[in-house]
Amino acid sequence: MSGSTASSSDTPATADHLIRLRDGRKLAYTDVGAKDGYPVFFGHGMPGSRLEGRFFHQRARRHGFRIITPDRPGIGLSDFQERRSLLDYPSDILQLANTLGFERFSHVGWSSGGSRTLACAFALGRRMDLGVCLSGYTSFDEYQRPHQFVEGTRWPGPRLARMSPRLTRIAVRVAAWMFRRHPGLYMREAEQLISQEDRDLLRYFLRGKVFRRDQMVCLASGGDAIATDLLTELESWGFTLSEVNIPILLYQGMQDPFIPVDYARHLANNLPQASLTLLPEAGHLYPLAEHFQDDLFSRIRQYLNHNTET
Repeated sequence: MSGSTASSSDTPATADHLIRLRDGRKLAYTDVGAKDGYPVFFGHGMPGSRLEGRFFHQRARRHGFRIITPDRPGIGLSDFQERRSLLDYPSDILQLANTLGFERFSHVGWSSGGSRTLACAFALGRRMDLGVCLSGYTSFDEYQRPHQFVEGTRWPGPRLARMSPRLTRIAVRVAAWMFRRHPGLYMREAEQLISQEDRDLLRYFLRGKVFRRDQMVCLASGGDAIATDLLTELESWGFTLSEVNIPILLYQGMQDPFIPVDYARHLANNLPQASLTLLPEAGHLYPLAEHFQDDLFSRIRQYLNHNTET
């Protein structure tokens, strides 16, 4: 397993950083991979945090990519932001990119990070080369099929969020409190739901400390921060998929119990420049596998090289 699974064991101890944004908030992020590599912002899942970037360190460094992963507002070490919308995220990324001196960059988002990729692609398209969504949600303003009250992740779904944001916040507070008090419960429930491939990945990563710490850092942030983060993608995004005008690579595990394959197909059918890759044997945790990371970074590099030449 160790030969085919990503590791954070050699991540630099100085990977964590803080900046101060224009409105005075602190934004925390990890900076891993190749020090002088091509910059890729990474949007973490939910529950998740900046620590997820550490799982990409080795392969990113090998392929010449620098991975910047911010804690979203209220999560981990980043300050909370009241009345946040999805389109506030690109503003934070732009300030971070300018602080770090990045003229051009790409964005990869996993699970809840996928909607953040699309928000950046819409708002920052002139600065971005490419967006990548790894098993992300679609826009529920445009998705015409029945919406769920509760998603497979046990977090509230779009139907509950639209019906009652207040009830959604209460439900998230209760769930976050329960999982924080009983940290093994979330992992046991997840293991019962996921595919065999995911189960092998999860068991491998639970041998170390970073995966569990990533989840606990998020859950310790509290229900208000988590609910606000979830509501930004369950409510209206503030733009349509047809307005995303840069290339988007979509990946979806066909054994994913949390994100329906139909979400990926909906994105592929409505984004102007989308390319969908379905992974027949994969569940939700495939981004942690080294062979997938090698394939992904190679594909991004080929795209960048092609567009530089043309």
